[in-house]
Parts: sequence; C-alpha cells; structure tokens
Amino acid sequence: MTLSIEKLGDALGIAAEDIDLNRPLEAATAEALHRALLDNLVLCIRDQALTPAAYLAAMRGFGRPLPQVRIASRHPEIPEIMILSSEDRDVMGDGKRLVVGAHWHSDDSYKAVPCSLTMLYGVAVPETGGDTQFTNMYRAYDDLPPEMKSRIAGLEVVHKYDSPRKGTAVATLRTDEAAQLPDVVHPLVRRHPETQRRALYMNPNRMSHILGLERDESDRLLNELIRHALEPRYQYRHRWRRGDIVIWDNRCTMHKANADYPAGARRLMHRIIVEGSVPAA
Repeated sequence: MTLSIEKLGDALGIAAEDIDLNRPLEAATAEALHRALLDNLVLCIRDQALTPAAYLAAMRGFGRPLPQVRIASRHPEIPEIMILSSEDRDVMGDGKRLVVGAHWHSDDSYKAVPCSLTMLYGVAVPETGGDTQFTNMYRAYDDLPPEMKSRIAGLEVVHKYDSPRKGTAVATLRTDEAAQLPDVVHPLVRRHPETQRRALYMNPNRMSHILGLERDESDRLLNELIRHALEPRYQYRHRWRRGDIVIWDNRCTMHKANADYPAGARRLMHRIIVEGSVPAA
C-alpha cells in the first residue's frame, strides 16, 4: 500500500492519501500514520468509504475505543460511535438546536481519565462552512515567557461538565449520566506520555477555576492563557471533504466546530474516542 503524506498547516495538521481503511494496514503504514499524528497533532486520512462497523474496526488500530457518555447521541448499533449532526437538538433539555463543540475545548477534560485521541468521520459535509479549527498547545506553552512558565508550574484546574465559564450551551445529561461525571482536577501544564513534551492543558468550555487562587485572579490568568493559545500562529482550520477521517491528539491540542454552513445544509459526522491516561505534569 502506497502512503502519500501532505502537510496541511504551518502549526499543525497533516493529510494521508492512497489508503483504504477497509483493508488491514501493513505494519509499516500503521507506524507511519502513528508517527505522523504524534509529530503533527492532527491527522486527516482522505477519501474513505466505511460502514460504521468498518470505521470502528479501523480506529482500533489507534487505541481502545470507548462508549460515548450521552446515550441519546450514540449510534443505535455501535455505542462507541457518537452521531454529530446538523439536526442535533438538546433532547434532554430545552429541545433547541445544539452545536456540539462550538466553543474551544479539549475532549473529555471533565473526566478523571480523559480520552487521548478523537476521530471524526465526515459522512456528509456541507459545500461551504462547517470547518473544524485546531490549535497547537505545545507551541503555546513553549512560547510562554520564562516567568509565566514558572508562575503556572504545578497549578491545577477544576474541570466540570457544566462549567460556569462555558462559552456555549452543553447537552443536558440524564441523571444517571451526570452521576458518572463528578468534578475533576487536572494540571494546567501536562506532559505527553509518548513524546514527553509539555503542553498547556486547557478547556475553555469545561474549566471552572484554578485551585488555590481567588476567582478573579483565576479568571484573569485563565483568560490570559486562552488568548495566547488561540493566537492565529498556533492554529490550523480544516475544511472538510466528504470521506475525511480526522484524528487529533487531545493531550496537546484544542479544537472547535463551526456552524457557519447555510441553513438546510447537511453535516453528519461519526465520532470515536479512544482510551487515555490520567494527565500528569
């Protein structure tokens, strides 16, 4: 199998073509994809045509897929697949339209053991709009002044599913689902378990406050770091093609979905997350 690799953005992002994930990958190809993801943080595998079962099987090569938290959004036959659609509504809440991931975030940070990777399969994409933006949290950390690195070393942040700092609405959970998600504490700077590089570990939509700081001071510091991490020089904007599978590393990136496609346009994504580890400083 021939592997064609193309850099997508200056800050992060790479695309692989000439791969059919309906077929088992050769060991060398699988290793090349894994290395491309570690080095570039966001990996797009182009031109796929997969059944949900085949998609799940292919993604097992990157880690152990996990069941989705919200039962209402699960694929009816495969609980490891979350269906994201332009038709989504907050079915357990007010019933209004819901754009999952519309604010900057890192998946699963509200869990004690967040997922490591997220996979999103573009089953149907609008002709215009609906891009996904990513930002490189390695570079955001590396570029901090030494005094700021010293200031934030060892700080810990409370993450929660429904944070008072959230920028957009989050889906209402069932009582039993919410009970599985108590508030958790994670380091503000985490070390990647494979690359050993440090990155800012932030989730503007799920962070509540920094432990040990007054609320005003915590908010000022978090806001300053978020503004820095979202500078355009750290970002890549993915313009979807039908059949794209985009895989990203939540341990060193943030991302957001854009709902700027025309009214009536269809956007359908199948999402898989894989097992991670407890964030460590």
